[in-house]
Amino acid sequence: MPEWLLEVMLPSVVFGGLLIMWITIPAPEGESDFASRLRDRFRK
Repeated sequence: MPEWLLEVMLPSVVFGGLLIMWITIPAPEGESDFASRLRDRFRK
C-alpha cells in the first residue's frame, strides 16, 4: 500500500467515524442542534 494512500485514508476514516457517532448518539432532551436536525431528516 502506498504511503500517500494511508495519509489520505486515515484522516478520512477517523472523520467519517466521528461524524457517524455524532449523528447517531442521541442529543439531550430539548436540545436542537445540527446533528438533531440531521437525525430527524434521516428518520423521515
